[in-house]
Amino acid sequence: MEYLQTAKPASTYETLEKQIRSIPEEYFPEVENFLDLLQYKIIVQKKNTPKKLRKLGGYEGQIKISDDFDAIPDGFEEYL
Repeated sequence: MEYLQTAKPASTYETLEKQIRSIPEEYFPEVENFLDLLQYKIIVQKKNTPKKLRKLGGYEGQIKISDDFDAIPDGFEEYL
């Protein structure tokens, strides 16, 4: 009995598992339908969640571009 008094509280997963085990099998299709609905809601919510806008200038001063970046590479003059 001492173990029962000092045991950690059941996790949400364990609680749900116990509840599902207590439901008669004839109700399993309804449980499955409800879980499908929850998964669908999660997918829709993720799609409708606005993405965080990136802050402009985040890499300012961290990237160096060569002074001759816009220069035409050797051998490419004829293509211009």
